[in-house]
Amino acid sequence: MKPFKTKFTKILTGLGVTAALLLSIPSPAVSQEALPGKGEVVLEKAGEIELGDLIQQWASEMDHVYAETRIQAKDSNKKIFERLGINDKAFVRYVNSIKGKENPFARLPKGRLIQARLTPTGEVISLRVFRPIDSLSRDVAYFQVSKESGKFKHANLKSEIDAFPIASSAVIKTTLESAAVSANIPANVLAQIKERLSTSMDVNKGVAAGDSFSVIYERRQIDGADLGSGKLLAIEYFSKGKTIDSYWYEGEGVEGYFDSEGNNTDITFLRMPCEARVTSTFNRVRKHPVTGRLRPHWGVDLGAPRGTPVYAAGDGVISSKKYQRRGYGYWLELTHAGGYKSLYAHLSKYAPGMAEGVKVKKGQLIGYVGTSGMVTGPHLHYELKKDGQQINPLIADLRTGENLKDDALEDYKLAISPMRRQIAMLSRLQLAQNSASTGSD
Repeated sequence: MKPFKTKFTKILTGLGVTAALLLSIPSPAVSQEALPGKGEVVLEKAGEIELGDLIQQWASEMDHVYAETRIQAKDSNKKIFERLGINDKAFVRYVNSIKGKENPFARLPKGRLIQARLTPTGEVISLRVFRPIDSLSRDVAYFQVSKESGKFKHANLKSEIDAFPIASSAVIKTTLESAAVSANIPANVLAQIKERLSTSMDVNKGVAAGDSFSVIYERRQIDGADLGSGKLLAIEYFSKGKTIDSYWYEGEGVEGYFDSEGNNTDITFLRMPCEARVTSTFNRVRKHPVTGRLRPHWGVDLGAPRGTPVYAAGDGVISSKKYQRRGYGYWLELTHAGGYKSLYAHLSKYAPGMAEGVKVKKGQLIGYVGTSGMVTGPHLHYELKKDGQQINPLIADLRTGENLKDDALEDYKLAISPMRRQIAMLSRLQLAQNSASTGSD
């Protein structure tokens, strides 16, 4: 990773205990081409403003406009197109002519992101309906309708994601979760924060009022469409004179998280292989929610909406892919090095290409949360075994990586120095804000 310069492209936002910076720090997945070019406008939160009126108002000032929205409950094509400001009968006729499963507007799955590129009068230049977005993937799949030489055409496509870093800082008053909300830190970034902290502390009991933290994470886009947050790039957590830090690094032949001294802070397995909340813990005696019988629960249940992506907890090979109607429903088991196995149950479906004998990488999409088998609601049942014995994935010590040495350590320290400077500045700003707030009480 090459050293880089730091440049502020937006003003600090937020008072009190929050501060946010939009930084142009290059990272392995960062592109400075992510932002809209001249003559383009990104309209966020489509539906909360009158896009049609804005398009007409700005017609003389731009060549085209981007409009975004997400599919809502009980939506219709008409409602969606109105929110986007589409005024194009030819486009509507074309969409309605697309038959069967090929047409995403025939199903309208809630939450799906849609981006339209329009002329000033509301005619469609192109429209994209994005597939479920993997927060750790470097690319995204989508269905696109586009107009070329006066004719519409459609296709299923995949493109690389542009990313740029966001920095944020907060002081904990009650819980880590509430502090993250106050700093506008997205849920999937909070999950990664917990993952990083869990190697050095109990994130459920070790967090205390007065602790503070600063983070840098990716914000991702594709052609002006906001795809949400991605990988956590850096975190520094301050607690009673103790600092826990971790930085993402990609060097020659090595990648992972390391502390400021180059010690590996990565863990072999994801503690939570999907973005979810823990609904049932690892328990030797639990009353089964369906049968009512007392039996061991050798895993954790992670509650999440149906269709939530599930990732491989670590590098491995698919050793089992089965369906069990009165049990796990659709499930996968992976075999990993070092005597480890992981199991993922109650899936709604598998990711494409999943079959016994297939090799997968840590963080790779393998399936989706569902309600198959004996369940009371959508969730993922996740198990981790070591030498045939189930272990609690939320608390087990899973660190196995090597530390950086010699030239790799020197390159690493040079690479993370700009992020460390930004976090130091955020920390000073946070301290000044806290002092001002205390003095005014």
